[in-house]
Amino acid sequence: MVVVDANVIIHGRADQRFSQAFTVPEVLEEMKSSEASMKADLLDLQVQRPDSEIFEQVQSKSEEIGAATSETDEKLLALALTRKDSLVTDDKDLQNLGLHLEAEVEGFLEDRIEKKLQWISVCSNCGREVSTPPCPRCGSQQVRRKLD
Repeated sequence: MVVVDANVIIHGRADQRFSQAFTVPEVLEEMKSSEASMKADLLDLQVQRPDSEIFEQVQSKSEEIGAATSETDEKLLALALTRKDSLVTDDKDLQNLGLHLEAEVEGFLEDRIEKKLQWISVCSNCGREVSTPPCPRCGSQQVRRKLD
């Protein structure tokens, strides 16, 4: 079995590698078009919630590495870890977070990333590393991510 992201359902084709999959309720809420809903219905999609402790671990790791992942992304990864299944997604930030947590991650339409990345927040004005705005050096409110 696999856990699938919304992009797998939306961009799925008839020749998919699987006919059954798991996802979280929030992914189904993202299915706004009737075509996407129909594809979700054809996939024999089982909806589950992840273990809350594993979800907290995923959120913690996401914050630690500066990942640009949503709560829905983090729930998907937590579900894959809870079930010990592979996560299928083309979301590179989510794949990266999965690699940091030693999860099995697969790409769908694209190859998965191979290298773990980590970001830090820096002031857009002076370049100093900051945890939250404003910058203690120059007072700027603008912060950007930079590879560590």
